[in-house]
Amino acid sequence: MKLGIVGGGKAGTLFLKSLMDISEITVVGLCEKNPNALGVDFARKHNIPVYFDIKQFLEIEMDVVLELTGNETVRDIILQYKKEHTHLMDSYAAKLASLLTEHQQELSNKLADYINHIKQLLMSVTSNISSINETVSSIDDTSKKIISSVSNCMESINKTDQIIQIINDITSRIKILGINASIEAAHAGEAGKGFSVVASEIGNLTSSSTNATSDIKSIIGEMKVDINNLLNIVNILNEICTKQSEVAKSLAADNEKMSNIISK
Repeated sequence: MKLGIVGGGKAGTLFLKSLMDISEITVVGLCEKNPNALGVDFARKHNIPVYFDIKQFLEIEMDVVLELTGNETVRDIILQYKKEHTHLMDSYAAKLASLLTEHQQELSNKLADYINHIKQLLMSVTSNISSINETVSSIDDTSKKIISSVSNCMESINKTDQIIQIINDITSRIKILGINASIEAAHAGEAGKGFSVVASEIGNLTSSSTNATSDIKSIIGEMKVDINNLLNIVNILNEICTKQSEVAKSLAADNEKMSNIISK
């Protein structure tokens, strides 16, 4: 549809801005007697022909001429000189259209503000998601290091168990030797008294060694329990990190979809 506008004031400028976005309408010209009117400047910036002679303006081909001055004389001139197939939309109808256009423009501005607000929120969400991912990644790395350290501790403790077992075996053998020495000392009678004292000390030493290794074994057992508890906590932490990571990925995907919708 080819459309011409008479009147480049506030109403004319508003209509020009609104009609620019409608592909089905081509604004073929603007007629305005004031060269400094807002509509004239806007029309020139968007390559819309500007006319200062209304009769010359009405000679161009147009389907509708929009009269926005509200001047009866201008309306009569249009009716007198317009082409027969050109329809006149006078100031009364134009005023209604103008009010509707202003309302639509207001809604569009509010919608634009709302979209900008959403964009800012999405940017904030994106930043927060990035921070969550970094935190989860950091916690995951720390958990892996803890698990590695705990595994090394368990290996060391298991080796200690083996050493304690060896010590216990040696202590048992020394104890047997001590008992045998005591028996031989008793057989030797008076000559074996000195040897009997040594055998007694060996027996005391083996008893002390047995008690010490028993205590160490008990402590190591408690350490194993504590380490296993720590491993359980780390595993729970890993599960939480995995869930947080999945939630963050889901939020990021939703955020990207919303950004694409808004961009359109």
